[in-house]
Amino acid sequence: MAEVCAGTVAEVIQSVVNGADGCVFCFGHAKLGKSYTMIGKDDAMQSLGIIPCAISWLFKLINERKEKTGARFSVRISAVEVWGKEENLRDLLSEVATGSLQDGQSPGVYLCEDPICGMQLQNQSELRAPTAEKAAFFLDAAIASRRSSQQDCHEEDHKNSHMLFTLHIYQYRMEKSGKGGMSGGRSRLHLIDLGSCVKPLSKNREGGSGLCLSLSALGNVILALVNGSKHIPYK
Repeated sequence: MAEVCAGTVAEVIQSVVNGADGCVFCFGHAKLGKSYTMIGKDDAMQSLGIIPCAISWLFKLINERKEKTGARFSVRISAVEVWGKEENLRDLLSEVATGSLQDGQSPGVYLCEDPICGMQLQNQSELRAPTAEKAAFFLDAAIASRRSSQQDCHEEDHKNSHMLFTLHIYQYRMEKSGKGGMSGGRSRLHLIDLGSCVKPLSKNREGGSGLCLSLSALGNVILALVNGSKHIPYK
């Protein structure tokens, strides 16, 4: 686990603190250990997954950058689940944000087509995390809220539960022009725990829900996204 984290996370975090967006995920067949790789277990340092390691290393790098450059940072957390055959969107931190167990109290998360940036998530909670410990608390809350964490979760729902855990990093610098202004920007680190993405063929071939993507087809989707292609297959 330590080797996997060092080989994937370190460079991405460096880029994110430098102002670029970054993303880490793994995909594959069911029961290969994808969630263990991304989340791990908290019984030992050696068994921590990519997301906890990324949180720890990000805050360490931010603190180092603060000391060197004097830049100010603010980190916010969001967590969204895509679950079920209908691919429902759920804000996993809405209960923490509203301080209530009423899941329906916060406005729903939805997708919006942006002409420049493409498909964007809207309306998810963004909660401030001043420390790595607070960010880890939000991670625990998000995992506990997932459909796949519920006792009555069926195997099919478990396979079709995907979590998008995002750290939003806001940077602020004092302007050197002497006018006392501030400049800054936002970068994001997306950490995705995918369920089993390969859907079984349904008997009803008339609707779109029967689409079956092989792992190689998913690979083509990922390559199209990474390369910034205008046409994304199986959008």
